[in-house]
Amino acid sequence: MPRSLALLASAVCGALIIGCGGDSAPKATPIASYAPPPATITIAAGQPIVIGVSAALSGAQAALGTDLADAAELAAGDHGGTVRGHPIKIEREDDRCTEAENATQVARKLIAAPGAVGVVGPMCTTGAQAADPLYEAAHMVHISASVTRTDLSAQGERFFFRIAWRDDVQGTIQAQFASNTLHARSAALIDDGSPYGKELGDAFATAFQQSGGNVLSRDRIDPATTDFSGLAKRVQSATPDAVVFEGLNPAGVLLLKALHEATYAGAFIAPDGVLSVHDFIVAGGQTTEGAFVTGGPTPSDLFVIHFQQRFLRVPATPFVLQADDAVTALLTAVESVAVEDKSGQLVIDRAKLADALRGESITGLTGPIQFDEHGDRRTDAPGGAGLIVYKVTNGRFQPAP
Repeated sequence: MPRSLALLASAVCGALIIGCGGDSAPKATPIASYAPPPATITIAAGQPIVIGVSAALSGAQAALGTDLADAAELAAGDHGGTVRGHPIKIEREDDRCTEAENATQVARKLIAAPGAVGVVGPMCTTGAQAADPLYEAAHMVHISASVTRTDLSAQGERFFFRIAWRDDVQGTIQAQFASNTLHARSAALIDDGSPYGKELGDAFATAFQQSGGNVLSRDRIDPATTDFSGLAKRVQSATPDAVVFEGLNPAGVLLLKALHEATYAGAFIAPDGVLSVHDFIVAGGQTTEGAFVTGGPTPSDLFVIHFQQRFLRVPATPFVLQADDAVTALLTAVESVAVEDKSGQLVIDRAKLADALRGESITGLTGPIQFDEHGDRRTDAPGGAGLIVYKVTNGRFQPAP
């Protein structure tokens, strides 16, 4: 793995507040009385097509949010910078990730922005829960590049889309890999008690049992725990074919170390919450060899170089790929439905734009992209979920054979 990609992968866990947000349940946001939104977006001749980016541009997650916004800029440039002669403008707004009020303020601002055709974001679960109803009421296409919480797409929204995977899909893919590739027939399941860990664990257990597998035990740990020796010995005594941990580091790597000390020799499977060179491979050393970790694709060398040439730094999060794909998917849909009237105005029907996205089929940086009726990625094509099973091999995350 080139040094640039190793540095990027080591930052994945810094992005976990994006995809693995720890909120309990989606909360409805009161929606002010809006006049019915206009059916069309009208952009005067020579005026820009605006794509909003709702992301953390200040605070602890500013580096990650800036990367998402920069990736959107990159995608707009790669698209040629224009649509039907109209320049593409990326409008960045700071939703501060976990601050719901900021996300709703950003939503109102972007909804009112002249020429706005859609929004990439919000960046994090809390912001999405608060702001998504506002975008929906305004018939504004909003595409999540980074939020993986399953039930965000269960609200019956017409204008919601997601490039990132869902947590329940990740758990199911882990179970399929355990059953079909590793031929595991028994598993010990451990989660860290977070909504992220519990949802992944539930999905794994359901899919694994449906395939004929046996979940021998299910434990929930305190993520602040540093000594897993007792749990590891108990798990080892049951001799499962696989130990599945659903949660974050450092608990993930500490559990794996304890399992090795307990002489456990079976498979170890974990989610994107542990996909970090620094916090998993470096921290765990030789004990991480052979571990399986699911997660999204990491940027290719060419993408990193392209990004670095434009912004003079290596991206800090792999979710730059999802942000790039979100802009590409939106612009492809805009191209297909935009109509120029006699005065030179570009007219875009909001409902037709959402329908065009839902009917779209493109190959993005994260794999094949098609959306289902909920706006989630369809998973019935190979790679459609945008997830990869990695195996730690010679100190690197490599796609599992």
